[in-house]
Amino acid sequence: MRRSRYRTTVALFGLSFLLMGSFASTAAAKPVGAGFEPAWAPPLFAPQGLLRADKVAMPPSTVKRVVSGSWWGGPAVASTGETVTVYMSDAFPQDEANRATWVNFFAWLHHGSELPSLTVYVALLSEVQSFCGPEAAGCYSSARKILVIPGDLEPGVDFDIAAHEYGHHVAANRRNDPWDANGYGPKRWATYTSVCSRAAAGTAFPGDEGAHYTLNTGEAFAEAYRALEESRGVYPWAHLPLVVDASFTPDAGAQAAALADVQQPWTAPSSMTVDGRFTTRAVGLNATVGRTLTLKTAAAAPVKILAPGPYALVVRDLSKQNNFHLTGPGVDRKTGVPARGRVSWALALRSGVYRYRSDVHPSLRGSFRVAGTGAARALAPVERTIATGLDGTVQATVSGTANATVQILDPASGHVLAPPASGTVSATACGQRSLLLRVMAKQAGTFHVVVSVP
Repeated sequence: MRRSRYRTTVALFGLSFLLMGSFASTAAAKPVGAGFEPAWAPPLFAPQGLLRADKVAMPPSTVKRVVSGSWWGGPAVASTGETVTVYMSDAFPQDEANRATWVNFFAWLHHGSELPSLTVYVALLSEVQSFCGPEAAGCYSSARKILVIPGDLEPGVDFDIAAHEYGHHVAANRRNDPWDANGYGPKRWATYTSVCSRAAAGTAFPGDEGAHYTLNTGEAFAEAYRALEESRGVYPWAHLPLVVDASFTPDAGAQAAALADVQQPWTAPSSMTVDGRFTTRAVGLNATVGRTLTLKTAAAAPVKILAPGPYALVVRDLSKQNNFHLTGPGVDRKTGVPARGRVSWALALRSGVYRYRSDVHPSLRGSFRVAGTGAARALAPVERTIATGLDGTVQATVSGTANATVQILDPASGHVLAPPASGTVSATACGQRSLLLRVMAKQAGTFHVVVSVP
């Protein structure tokens, strides 16, 4: 399990039973033999059996007592060729065949590179309780990567407990940024089980070993892992009742997600880039040459004041006696006097006064002003849909000559998850399998966005 809030203690998460009847007084050491009996569920646990977990804050002296107690064994090579470290209590006869059963069991469990870091201590139930708590049937320390389990219970019960506790070892060696995988569960299982959404809704309580224990998603993952292993058969599983709320019953999808977390651990976010350019669309203007000169907008309004920027001026010259001559900052364009026809000019208008006239009849004239302080012309935002296959942090960093801003939205609701900002923004994908990236700018230029997704 993970460390407690106090640095002077180590928290151990344990799987425990509500002890009843003769089970509470079990004392005789029972070696786990190599020959298995058919699967058998002790009446003690079905269906009235109750599993719960204890979170015991143990001082370093108690943890030291585990690792320096009376044990025999150590590292051993399993049938798979892997090395597994298993210690047996001195209360058990020094039977290597018994220890080999546990060595091969842990090597048989679905596992990854975390297996060699584990040290297993197999003890009498009474010894387990002295380490893990008065009702505990097993416990795991993520700080020391030690697992304490009983080896003297009925066939299958020991294996159920061991598989559950190994699930905690898997979670302790996986990442689920920005959350703690110990409490939330590893990335893929937590996403499939909607841990983030459920925690926000108050129907899940990651890491809560107290009043909301049955809604503790750390325990729910350990149970999903146990179910995954039990589904493989081979060992005489007891199939103990689920220790968490029925809403966490591990279906095939949950077990598949747990397996993916074991075999293909999530290690870091992936990245992608979005590149583009903001261009200012030219605004249309229309000039007409006849007995009079007119200059109007595309909406047929006389031109009086314009904002700086690009314009497309179309001149319809219908007269042989007049022409259209436009002058102003950076512009000196005219049509011919005898010619008639239509011409188009691409203009970049700057702040200042522009005048137009007929060179033949100067009385035909007009002017307009380009205001340097006028409102900036709006540029259409650029939007991209970003796939988010897993829950976690989505981050976007924007750069480029457009001095753009970037924001992240929920495409379904339109809710802004990260308000627009230059530089870097981040949001949490919590149940959404896609997010909307919106890039905005007030000036033309390029943009480059680096997006990081879980």
